[in-house]
Parts: sequence; structure tokens; C-alpha cells
Amino acid sequence: MQRMAAEMLSRSHVQTAPVTLFGEAEVDALVALRERLNDGADRGAGRSADDHAGGARTRVSLTALLVKVTAQALREAPELNATFVDGAVHRHRDVNLGVALSLPDGNLIVPVLHRAERLSLAEVAAQLADLGERGAAGRLTLADVRGATFTLSNPGMLPSARWSTPIIALPQCAILGVGALRRGPVVRDEQVVPAWLLPTSLSFDHRAVNGVPAQRFVDTLHALLNQPSLIEDLR
Repeated sequence: MQRMAAEMLSRSHVQTAPVTLFGEAEVDALVALRERLNDGADRGAGRSADDHAGGARTRVSLTALLVKVTAQALREAPELNATFVDGAVHRHRDVNLGVALSLPDGNLIVPVLHRAERLSLAEVAAQLADLGERGAAGRLTLADVRGATFTLSNPGMLPSARWSTPIIALPQCAILGVGALRRGPVVRDEQVVPAWLLPTSLSFDHRAVNGVPAQRFVDTLHALLNQPSLIEDLR
């Protein structure tokens, strides 16, 4: 697996013209939403997701919320939901979102949530749980890992992770990296107050995507992270 990754990452490093935009979103409301959803899951009476096995409840992870936000933001930024093949940019109607997952042995897999923009939060949470379990057991199929149009990498479960320069997975045009959720100071109403902050790193291939649409995507993403009431289909 590492040899395959080395080949693909080296090819991306040589063939792309990568640019990374670094940002940080205030996510107090998103953290509060996740707590409410998981409180409901713990009581068996919230808007949490039924897992793939049936009646049991799946807790909503930050990754599940990030999938929802990213898919919605990509719908408004078709320039980034694209692949670059033989010198031509191909924009895709469906958001097939690859989600990088770390395995217990340290290897990395990137299963794909197909048509992620059409999934409810419950469906995203259930699919992530299923893909994670099957990935750890070595039971993913080729269909599970093919066809991504954009990739989300979330190393933020490691507290030291902040910003990164994620490497684009060819032939995709962009990848989003998310750092560790942390408490930090912000200025509100001329006062310095504590807030939950989430670092983001968007790498895009400048051969296929210009800076303005990339920045617009980041702005849309941060607006959704800051105001989760704007996120669609949180069932």
C-alpha cells in the first residue's frame, strides 16, 4: 500500500502546479450542534444517525459534519469538484467525496462517498462507520475507493495537527485538509473572547483552478462551519 501511495504522490508532486490556501474557521455553533446531536444519540432520542446494522445509533463525528459541509460548498464551487485529464478540465455534477482514513497499521485508505451532496447527515454518518469498519477489516471493494472527484483529509484527531499542505490526488483538482479543533482567542464586539477554531488547508491545482474560485470555496466552507443552521439535511 505504501509503495502504491509513493508512486501516486510522487506523480502528483511532479505533474501538478499546487497552491495551498490556509484558513481558520470559528466553529462554536458547529461544536454545540454536534454535542446536541450526540446527546440525543446517547438518549436514543435525537436527530442522530441509525447505523448500517439497524436500530443502534451512530454518534455524529466531526468528520461526518465536515463531509456534509464540504459537499454543500462544492455544489456552489463546481470549479473544484473536477478532474484534469489530458489537458482538459472535467467538472462533475455529482460530488463523489473521498475521505482519507487511517488504518490501525498506519496505512491510509480513501474510500468514496458517492453523491455525497445528496446524503443526509444520518446517511453520511452511517456510510463513514461502514467504510471505516470494512476498511480496517480489509473488506473494501474497488467500487468503494474509485471515482472520487474531491478529497477530504482530516488529521485533526491528532492534537498537534494544525495546517498542512495536502497533496492532490490525481486526476482530482483539489483536496481539503482539516487540522485539530482547538480553543483560541478571537475578537468579538471589541472584546477578546475564547472560541473553538478549526484550521483548514485547501490545496488546488493551478493548472485547472484559479485563485478566486478556490478562495470563494473556502469562504463558503467557513460560512457553513460558522453557521451550521445553513447546512442542508441535518436529519
